[in-house]
Formats: sequence, structure tokens, C-alpha cells
Amino acid sequence: MKRGILTAFFLMAFLAVSACACEAEEYVPTAEWEPPVINEEEVSASEPWLLVLKTAQEEIGYVEGPHEDETKYGEYMGDRLTAWCAEFLTWCVNETDERYGTRLMDDVYPYYGHPKKGAPWFIQRERFISSTGKLPTTGEKMWMIGGDRYLKNKEYIPHAGDYMWFAWYTPKKGTDHVALVEGVSVEPDGSYLVHVIEGNNPDRVQRNTYPLTYKLIYGYGTPVRRANRVIRTWNRTDDCKAVMQFLYQNGYLKEKDLSEQFTDKGFTALKKFQKENGLKISGKVDIETRTLIEHDPDFRENLARNQR
Repeated sequence: MKRGILTAFFLMAFLAVSACACEAEEYVPTAEWEPPVINEEEVSASEPWLLVLKTAQEEIGYVEGPHEDETKYGEYMGDRLTAWCAEFLTWCVNETDERYGTRLMDDVYPYYGHPKKGAPWFIQRERFISSTGKLPTTGEKMWMIGGDRYLKNKEYIPHAGDYMWFAWYTPKKGTDHVALVEGVSVEPDGSYLVHVIEGNNPDRVQRNTYPLTYKLIYGYGTPVRRANRVIRTWNRTDDCKAVMQFLYQNGYLKEKDLSEQFTDKGFTALKKFQKENGLKISGKVDIETRTLIEHDPDFRENLARNQR
């Protein structure tokens, strides 16, 4: 492709369409909400991750013991006596794979028993959505795929099968607890209530609810990609390689400078691309820049190829 063939005209046309791309979902009142009944035949092909929710539902009522923190979930992960909220979810993923013949482990969900392998695993794969609309540790803004604006604080409404993390102390230190979203209902005042299944709170597997605006919610890991985020220098995600390839294929970057990271060379090259296409010259892949880049079929192909 030649440099400069993408224009602001196409950007404005795309944004005009994408503004209407996301329709609001309807939620039942909390008083009428019931746990979803997961039908194996209905979800196996299109939403197999919901089978993990089905497995988790069947574990409700399990109690640790006889010792504190002693569970079969910890034993599965190699430590029978350990805090086990993440171990419970990982056990459910493995049990689902064995029971239904799915291949969800390390594809849809991580093999996860430590905070560093939970939310970071989803962030790497561009399937993490922060409760604030910005990444907790670095502050990059996020937006829903097909949307034309950045997410606001507590705006994302999770889906059944999402992981929902909490930071009891500070987001800078990462996550302290995780639960599996079962559904969302609407309260009489119009606010949203998130229904979850969680382990180790305090000593069993049980259902619980949290207001969507609960201040200790850290963010969500999604089984499928639902959002993009701003890419800046030295980010390393599944998207960075595709952006660098785009800059190379369009003549803004030399082949020797290709990288899986968004390097300083990528930063300089992107500013040239932004200048030639009438965009804000920031060196960051923001919502306007990303929208324009996505018109390139090679970028979309590379992006799909780079997904892990």
C-alpha cells in the first residue's frame, strides 16, 4: 500500500456509523432476576465459556475444610491449603474442558492461581476492561469496539462468563479477589447490580452481588474481545505487533525496526502517519488513529493472526 491513502473523510464516515453500533441491552429488575440456565447444546458452539459458568453453578455450597483454606481447588493447583478464589475458577475451567471436551484453558481463560497471571493475562490479549475506563496501572483510555468515545468510570456492564476482580487495598498493587459474573440486573433507582459466583468468601462457593459502582472493583476479563485501548510507547500486547506491521507495510517504518513492542521507532513513525492523515499528532494509537488504521485489510488480517 502507498503512504497517505487513508483519509480523514473515511474516519468521519466510520465514526458516524460506529456511533450507532452498540445498542443498549435490557436488564431485568433485581426482584425478578434468576440465575441463567446453561444449555450445553445451545452454547457449545457459540459461547462455550458459559459451560464454565454451568460448572461453577454446580459447585455452589462447597465448603472448605476441615482446615482453613483447605479445598480440592487448591489441591488441583498444587497447594491444598491456600487462599482459593482463583484456584476455584481455574478448577472450573479444567473441569469443563474434561467434562465437555472444550479447550478453554490458556485460550479463553488462564491457568491462574496467582495475581500476576490473572488480569495481566487478559491485558496481554486485549481482553481486559477496567472498571474506571483506564488501565489501573498505566492509565491508557479504553473504548468499546464499534464505539466512538472513551469509556467512562463504571460504565462497562459485564457479561455472563466475565471474570470480575477486586482490589481490596490499591489498584497499583493489583488484584486481591476474583469472581465469575453470572448476570446483571437493574435496581429500582436505575443502577446495576452484578451477580457473581465466587469462592473463598469467606469459606465457601456461593452467590453474591455487587453494585456496578462498587469502588473496589478492579476490572473484568472477557472471554471474547469487547474493547480497545490506547497504545503508547513500549506497550507489549497482541495489537502492538499488528500496528508495527501496518507502519512498515505503508512505508513509515523500516523492516529492521519491526517489533512485538510499540517502540520509539514506532512512536516516530506513527506521528508521521498521523500528520499526513490530519490526525492529532500524539504518537499514540488513540481512538481516531485506530479507527483509521482499521480500514486497512492487511492490518485486520495481521491483527487476527497475532491473537493468542
